Amino acid sequence: MLIAYICLLKWFCMLVERKEVLDEAGGVGYIECVYESDNVLKTTYFIGIHRLYIAFSRGHTYSYGNVSKELYDEFEAADSQGKFFHQKINKNKLYPFRKEFTLYPREVQELKQIVEDNKIEEDE
Repeated sequence: MLIAYICLLKWFCMLVERKEVLDEAGGVGYIECVYESDNVLKTTYFIGIHRLYIAFSRGHTYSYGNVSKELYDEFEAADSQGKFFHQKINKNKLYPFRKEFTLYPREVQELKQIVEDNKIEEDE
């Protein structure tokens, strides 16, 4: 089951789209978000394993371990996910990282299109 949220106060947050995907037991398995950001395009947070995947603006996707739900919630609610990432997560030994994959250019464009479509809806 999929639950989707759109940021209601668009001028106060960079969050454009938020989806909660439920696990077999009916709890939230993971959360996917798309951001209007120069740095962070998309995140996927797996609650059960405390792993955060971040797809950056050029499509490079890294995962970060040991990310608590509380830290993830702070990241998601931050005024700037890029600044929060660089201040709290990046190069922090508490959150070991690895490069996972690179999105195809088409995938990066699709995410950027979600942001653009959201801007159009906001202007209407």
